[in-house]
Amino acid sequence: MGFFLVHALFLTLLLFCHQTKAEDFDGTNFKGRNLGGTCNLFRGKWVYDASYPLYDPSSCPFIDLQFNCQKYGRPDTLYQKYRWMPFSCPLPRFNGLSFLERYKGKKIMFVGDSLSLNQFNSLACMIHAWVPNSRTTFRQKDALSSVTFEDYGLGLFLYRTAYLVDLDHEKVGRVLKLDSIKNGDYWRGMDVLIFNTWHWWTHTGSAQPWDYVQENNKLFKDMNRFVAYYKGLTTWAKWIERNINPAQT
Repeated sequence: MGFFLVHALFLTLLLFCHQTKAEDFDGTNFKGRNLGGTCNLFRGKWVYDASYPLYDPSSCPFIDLQFNCQKYGRPDTLYQKYRWMPFSCPLPRFNGLSFLERYKGKKIMFVGDSLSLNQFNSLACMIHAWVPNSRTTFRQKDALSSVTFEDYGLGLFLYRTAYLVDLDHEKVGRVLKLDSIKNGDYWRGMDVLIFNTWHWWTHTGSAQPWDYVQENNKLFKDMNRFVAYYKGLTTWAKWIERNINPAQT
């Protein structure tokens, strides 16, 4: 179990990039272009690229209003002109058509907080920029949102959950349950799952969205946040082991 947990802690960053080879994005032979036979996507720098951004937020029908900066008055655009360049290998430019063909008929879900919302919005808008006239369906209800590219059968999903484990409203108040994941029922049946959590575990005071922490039916007014995070991720890891078949997802 310990070995699995070490990997679980890094799943937010690694799952999608590790299982999706770079040639999936634009059809090039990425492996053959690696320098020194290795590629660390996480060591690099931001470089100016006049061809960016990859989409215009004002023309994307799925983007949340708070991410449409120019429409609501931000005067500068230079921040949109940067791309990530790993030190050890080139990173192919995103190709929406190749992505749609590669994941035709698939379901991709982002699970997590506002970072997951950013990723969900960005991927949907990046694809839409390649096929602006493609038939799409956007749905949003409670914590679940989806964008379906009907002509390709590709479904992008977002499940908003700050902690992955459950946060329930009960008589005593808002309870963060470190050993419960009822929300996992929404995550089943996906071809790709991308998880993210951490930011909200550190919040205190008025920014803290829970009143009690619960474990083994015991309530605690507070707990060391690293310990709570570890316990929550342990519950998540066990849920993955019991419910997700890596041969399918």
